[in-house]
Amino acid sequence: MATTNVNFLSPIEFKLVLTRLPNVEFFVQAINIPGMSSGFSERATPFKVLFEPGDKLMYDDLLVTVACDEDVESFREIQAWLTALTYPESYDQYKALTSRSPGAKASTEVLNTIRSDGSLIVLDSNKNANITVNFKDLFPTAIGSIQLNTTGTDVNPPTFDITFKYTSYTIEVA
Repeated sequence: MATTNVNFLSPIEFKLVLTRLPNVEFFVQAINIPGMSSGFSERATPFKVLFEPGDKLMYDDLLVTVACDEDVESFREIQAWLTALTYPESYDQYKALTSRSPGAKASTEVLNTIRSDGSLIVLDSNKNANITVNFKDLFPTAIGSIQLNTTGTDVNPPTFDITFKYTSYTIEVA
């Protein structure tokens, strides 16, 4: 089937929506649509080595660059989430991560507070939602530093990077 849309994908018209991180959405500067790969196995023959497809799909990390807001709110959201996922210093930090919503009963509802679903919405040339990349079970694995510098000539906001792992993603076209 031949394509009828000859417009290029816009690299600057997108938004990221994360259920767990409401303050990050407005400040996202850059994001990738992650690649994926599978392993392979080798099968030796008397003449040459043949390759067979792998049996596991591996996703690249989701990398997000965020402009730092004046109150450092988006950085603090990620910092609190990452701290609670690893080695909290108090029960209150872990409790905030795993607190149940009213009426929650199943252990899977706690899992939803540890991980977060998210969507990358890419807009078309008319600024309408065109592609939605839905990520399942995101969680942060790293947060970059915020570099402050008085020697710059331009007044650009400082940024920091966030690295996420996730279970899978799907791409939907509007």
